[in-house]
Amino acid sequence: MVIRNARFVPHHRPASAAALLAATALVLAGCTVPTAEGVDGRTGENFQVREPSGPTLVLDSSDPAELALTASQAFFHASPVAVLAPADDADARATAAATGAAVTAPVLLTDGGVSDTNVVAELERLGADTVVVVGDEEAVAEVGDATGEAEVVRFDPGALSAAAEAAASAGRGDGDDKKRNPAKVEMPTADRLDQADVDGLRAEIPDVADPELLQEILVVVDPKLGHEAAIGTALAAGAVPVEIPGGNIATSPETVDTIRTLNPLGVVGIGSGFGSADDLGWQVTVATSGKTLPNGTLRLFPGRYVSTSYAVPAGVADPAADAARAVDAAELNGDTLGGAPLVTVVASVRSSSPGEDGDYIEEQPLELITPAVDAIRDAGQLVLLDIAPGNQPLAAQLDDLEPLLTKPGVGLSVHPEFRMAGNGAETGAVPVAELQAVVDRLAEIATAQGLPQVMLEVHQSTSASVVDRADLRIPPQVAVVFTAAAPSEGQATADGVWADVAGDIPAHTFLGWSAPSEVPADPTSIMPTEPLLGLVSAG
Repeated sequence: MVIRNARFVPHHRPASAAALLAATALVLAGCTVPTAEGVDGRTGENFQVREPSGPTLVLDSSDPAELALTASQAFFHASPVAVLAPADDADARATAAATGAAVTAPVLLTDGGVSDTNVVAELERLGADTVVVVGDEEAVAEVGDATGEAEVVRFDPGALSAAAEAAASAGRGDGDDKKRNPAKVEMPTADRLDQADVDGLRAEIPDVADPELLQEILVVVDPKLGHEAAIGTALAAGAVPVEIPGGNIATSPETVDTIRTLNPLGVVGIGSGFGSADDLGWQVTVATSGKTLPNGTLRLFPGRYVSTSYAVPAGVADPAADAARAVDAAELNGDTLGGAPLVTVVASVRSSSPGEDGDYIEEQPLELITPAVDAIRDAGQLVLLDIAPGNQPLAAQLDDLEPLLTKPGVGLSVHPEFRMAGNGAETGAVPVAELQAVVDRLAEIATAQGLPQVMLEVHQSTSASVVDRADLRIPPQVAVVFTAAAPSEGQATADGVWADVAGDIPAHTFLGWSAPSEVPADPTSIMPTEPLLGLVSAG
């Protein structure tokens, strides 16, 4: 098999977190990975590895034995050899994972959430006539019926190699290491075993002659106790590993840049930290597209943003040059209030008359606000398009604004409390379904255009302005911020507005706060501190 991308890291060589992440990218573009096939040198049995199903795949079972079984099913069509170890022994799991990587065999675990019957069924599916059992004679006896009718070869290097032993100890956690991350383990690569032990084992098992492995497939991992066997199976199949602490690839500019550079054919995530396959897939697609937020990442939070408001004056000759005022104001506000600058551009205002559309809205001409939006983005700042509601659903204006919403770093700001009655809404409030339609539409645009996360700011003077607000569902492509209405001068809240809006916000959303028109020299004296602010509106 010819490697398409010469820059891709070699098999079984753990790359940096950024390098390993790279492999995620191309999979989402709809590329498929051909099945690699080899032949057992002694018996002529087929040896096959399997490409990930779908553009991205996440294996996330919390049970080590179940995770190992799904990894075997995901990466292998067939194998004459399999490696077996008890699920409740961290040292044996680490050794078995490294063994699988060393001899190109899937790794299975016993005595976990998978029965012996299921283990035997997987061995039969693989066509594994030889099972390598990790451990001493007692370990082989304990495995018992899980080996089925396969020939058993015991592999007991005496103990883990020095590197493997250190890794297992780190995984168990001692002292300060345990406090930092009690579940962290080292990558179970083949070089953690003594080469003489591996050579001795190879002499006892069928010799797979130069099997072809998966090419340019990335497995992203946040190695934790219980993940070892699944990772070892991925390495055995030829996947290239990259470590992603916390499982969040979107928050590292280095990682995002590496994905774009390496352009892999497929990606599999091992561990619940990677979220759903769709979540992982969106991040890969965006990284491949090269469209990032100004700081080079794909996600807006954690962080804080400070905005200023800007309306393109009627008749202005050069909107782009005029927008420089807003850029400077946002920069100043960011320095004063502690956050990245953001400009809110007024895209529509309320009207006292219904107008031609009958919606009581006066839209800013797109040809006027586009140069201003582009100038703000060119200055490295985020943009929110502020839209006023009339008697139509909040999402009604998104069609006209889509040419701007397809630009990275451009989001939306809405005001449900100003909604007029009509089309399923009462005056001053919207049902949560109406806000959900805005969220879903922004997520669709982000997915279709390969955009980083889009911000949606929801201004509220009372939480009741979004009926059943707690039911709002947030996809990973959108960051929703609920901004409490402006306080009186010198006050942290106005009539309990902050306490009301900040209470019981939907899961995976953030809080914003409108600063008063006159910000004191020490703004911390009036800024809320609990919960943490994601956005300060300092218009």
